[in-house]
Amino acid sequence: MFENFEVKHLFEDQVHERHQFQLNIAGDSYQGIFHEGEIKWFHPQPHNKLDEDHLQQVEEKVHDVMQKLIH
Repeated sequence: MFENFEVKHLFEDQVHERHQFQLNIAGDSYQGIFHEGEIKWFHPQPHNKLDEDHLQQVEEKVHDVMQKLIH
């Protein structure tokens, strides 16, 4: 579904801790923040290039991966 999934911890062990992620889908790089179960995409946003079903699959996979990394 996507390649090269990378995660960075922002503000680690602080009240503002967030998890920034980067992934590649079909040669396009996307970044976002995962916090409290929500994904906030940076620009470019994948919904501009991906159809809704594909975007939903990508977001489900991001949720799965992030939940495993966080817990």
